Amino acid sequence: ERVSYYIEQKILKFHETTKKNFILGLSGTNGKARRERAKEVFASVGKRESIDWNFVRILLLDERFGTTDVEDSNKNLVENSLLKALEERGVKFPKAHFLTPNTNLSWEDCAADYTRRMQELFEEEGVDGPMLFTAGLGSDGSLASIFPAWYNKSDDRWKDLIGGEVKVLCTETKDFEVSKRVTVNLRCLRNAEQGIIFLGAGTEDAWQQVYSTSHAPWSPNHGEESPSDDVSFGSIPRPGEEMQAKKMAWRFSKTTTEEDLTMLQLPLEYLMEHKYVMVAQVQRDVKNHLNLVVFGAGGDLAKKKTFPSIFQLHLSRVLPSNLEIVGCDDPTYHTDLKSQEDLMTHRLMPYLQKECSKPSDLRDFSDNLQFVPVNFADVETVRTLHKQLQANAKGLTDNRIFYLALPPFLFASAVKLIREECWPADGYVRVIVEKPFGRDLQSAQKLGAELSAYLKEPQIFRIDHYLAKNMVLNILTLRFANREFGRLFHADNVANIRITFKEDINVAGRAGYFDGYGIIRDVMQNHLLQLLTLMLMEAPASLRPEDVRDEKVKVLKQMRTVKMSDCVVGQYEGYQDDEAIQEINKKKGYKSKCPTFAVCVLYLDNERWSNVPIIMKAGKSLERRSTIARLQFKKAPSHSLFGDQPQNELVVRIQPDEAIYYRMLAKTPGLTAKTHEVQRTMLDLDLRKNEVGRLPDAYEKLIHDVVAGESHNFVRSDEVEEGWRIFDPLLKRLESPDAPEPETYVQGTRGPLKADELINNKVTGGIPPLESRGMRNMTFPDVAEQPS
Repeated sequence: ERVSYYIEQKILKFHETTKKNFILGLSGTNGKARRERAKEVFASVGKRESIDWNFVRILLLDERFGTTDVEDSNKNLVENSLLKALEERGVKFPKAHFLTPNTNLSWEDCAADYTRRMQELFEEEGVDGPMLFTAGLGSDGSLASIFPAWYNKSDDRWKDLIGGEVKVLCTETKDFEVSKRVTVNLRCLRNAEQGIIFLGAGTEDAWQQVYSTSHAPWSPNHGEESPSDDVSFGSIPRPGEEMQAKKMAWRFSKTTTEEDLTMLQLPLEYLMEHKYVMVAQVQRDVKNHLNLVVFGAGGDLAKKKTFPSIFQLHLSRVLPSNLEIVGCDDPTYHTDLKSQEDLMTHRLMPYLQKECSKPSDLRDFSDNLQFVPVNFADVETVRTLHKQLQANAKGLTDNRIFYLALPPFLFASAVKLIREECWPADGYVRVIVEKPFGRDLQSAQKLGAELSAYLKEPQIFRIDHYLAKNMVLNILTLRFANREFGRLFHADNVANIRITFKEDINVAGRAGYFDGYGIIRDVMQNHLLQLLTLMLMEAPASLRPEDVRDEKVKVLKQMRTVKMSDCVVGQYEGYQDDEAIQEINKKKGYKSKCPTFAVCVLYLDNERWSNVPIIMKAGKSLERRSTIARLQFKKAPSHSLFGDQPQNELVVRIQPDEAIYYRMLAKTPGLTAKTHEVQRTMLDLDLRKNEVGRLPDAYEKLIHDVVAGESHNFVRSDEVEEGWRIFDPLLKRLESPDAPEPETYVQGTRGPLKADELINNKVTGGIPPLESRGMRNMTFPDVAEQPS
């Protein structure tokens, strides 16, 4: 806001004395995070209502050449920020007023054509450069697309950059995304009346190199403290003020000497010798520091989920400015991990590149990443970690987040060592714990006691990533922001509730783990039960985390334990053929009875949901991948006005293709349709219409919540224990010596026949199940139309 205000004031001041066009030069800068920052500034400029845009011309200073991705172009960046903001305000900005290179031409022809059109603009306006330009400083000292590594290879290139003629050049880079560029030369920027240079993460060294030759030592915290502002102006002038040039004798020079042509400098260093510049830096927190420590950094979870999510948060610029990310692992277990470089090369790079392949972004993230080897059997390694975290904090308040991407048997050792050997003298400590939270009620209580011996409950963040899925986050809003749904979610109207989880893949690759847990522990007791609490809970007193979680716990406490007679378990054909399962069977001496499919019927004993069957179904290697929650409403009597008709349904589809829709009845269209003829139709709440850009992954949302100290979407200890209470007796029965054999089912089908029979007996009152009506093997083209 402060930068856009400065630009606004410059334009207004210019128009106080003339009605000429104000030429604003814009550069897109490099790296996703810095480009997003530039978009925010440009959009903010477009929202400034006092500017008369009829008398503004926008000049693109540089462009990426040959990119196949529209998002990578600087033209697109300006169009989707500044020009979009103008459009939203109803301001018409003619395309002819936005001067951009024609990248449909060859590289050299593009530069020559843009040179001609830019010179024509300056000649028409009677100027020799823009009135104001903005550009980002690169970590290599580059400015716009003027790269030191490019011009250092040839004196002629430097002469073209600073020579007497304003022109556009073809430049190249190996350090940033999109290697070929076209850019205005330094003479064009030097001719500008004012320049604004953006600093970002990783550019401090380049700025220090320029700044230190004629100023006092500079630090990122230099300047006034303004926690509420997003930009620190430190040595930056307020509107109307200017920063002095470095060399007074050259300040007003409009000529170039032979000596100038042979002095290779950083672009910004050259500009500051000849003119005024303003430098804008993202505001840093001068009081707090955060160490984000990932234990188990070399494991599958860390490389596939944890670090890619942290990387996306880094790209989105939502992490604290004073942050170090510290990966820790046991070098005796992962012998190939001995350094930060090993962690990036051997584990993270393939997964981070899937998120963003731009080398500058990967480099910036890597610069913020450290590696410290830690072996929980060697307390000295934990003490070494503690010293590293203290050094990272540099005397600021030392906040620490520990992410335990570890197997559960290490949780107790980890929190004990954190508390005794790695606890900061000041600042907060938050510990992220991954499921499973035990394997039954007794082990869950034991784990809870081990954690609470060293941590307070508000310091523990138990992750259930289903709680952060976008559509799950929508359930509270759907129910309680829409008052009319209050009585709809009630036993008076609801015939049954169905929560269905289907995966079309089997357990190959993780059969050894899965066989020890089964589908009920893996999915139903945690993910689906948490989803169910949101569907059934009463309105909380407020949206504060504890009020929401109190209501979820009430639901769990009112739920009956699941009876064996209310459950059908299955195992897909071919499960016993897996090599890992055969090895387990050999050790046990008998065939595994681990369920890969289960249907359970639950009941909630309260006034709202009394006697409403709650059908929870989950399975592996089924006919499709989906997670759906649906309320099936009671049918009208068969002798009612429109006769016997299908049930209406409210459906929340979590995956794939998130959606909320209401299946209802409507009159059949057509000339011959009778009044009583109705058909089933869908009222679709398409929540994707207003989506802008990518939605954050569930793990991104949860890690961001931990950083913010927000515990809404995490599981409390009493939630964990109540969840186990509901399923514990059933699990003990299924794992007893005389447990029934699971029903077999063919892979790629809907599961065992007996599952549908159970649902029919509990819910439909004897109406034949789908398969007996010839529907069992039907293919449904739209997930929304598929039965659960």
